Amino acid sequence: MPGKHKEPIIAFRPSAWARAIIEQRAALGGIYKKDFITRSCVYSNVVVVGKKENIQRIVNSLQEMQTVMREIAGQIKSGDFSLSEEDYQELMRDYLALVVTIVDIVDGAAYLFDKEAPTKRRNWKAELELEQYRHVLDLEEREK
Repeated sequence: MPGKHKEPIIAFRPSAWARAIIEQRAALGGIYKKDFITRSCVYSNVVVVGKKENIQRIVNSLQEMQTVMREIAGQIKSGDFSLSEEDYQELMRDYLALVVTIVDIVDGAAYLFDKEAPTKRRNWKAELELEQYRHVLDLEEREK
């Protein structure tokens, strides 16, 4: 239907300088601005601003989420879990996004704990996305 978008819009107003940089980088990269901005947000390092106590709150939230996930797993095993497939997929997507974000933040804040950020996982999100594409392509090949 005209005027209807499948996904919500994220909008912002960059300064004139930031806009010029974004437009140049997207143009020179040969991609649309929306793709450039999305990739820049998803694959960039997360810079942590704040104190060690702020990071500790994130760690505590992750531990609380772990407890909730164990309860959900128990409900699934016992057959008491009553989410629709669509709701379940949304829950999985939201929790995965939360976990990925927390890992990125904690990695970025490693210096607060006198540790080095892991470099082996530098491009793990890009590798995961490529693996998902490979899986989809493999499924399409099998269907033919």
